[in-house]
Amino acid sequence: MQINDELIKKLEKLSNISLNEKEEERIKNDLNDLLKYMEILNNINVEEVDEMISPIEISEFILRKDEVDKFEDKDLITKNFPEIKNGLLRVPGIHI
Repeated sequence: MQINDELIKKLEKLSNISLNEKEEERIKNDLNDLLKYMEILNNINVEEVDEMISPIEISEFILRKDEVDKFEDKDLITKNFPEIKNGLLRVPGIHI
């Protein structure tokens, strides 16, 4: 597959953006480079390679059991908060 000007125009329309000629050319080149890289990856023989979930070996020694510990000294935590109202800790909101 080759990314051409017609496909770039179609993608522009589908994504509801407008690009100048320089941006179109840059995106076209980037996408073509990406496709070339994907072709290289497709040609790699992985028949004898086992599947991996993570590149890091996971063992029982790394992971610990999820156990609940009782924490008695809530004053130790609450004294670090700038604002407490009705026994609740007030934290800044998330603004997106």
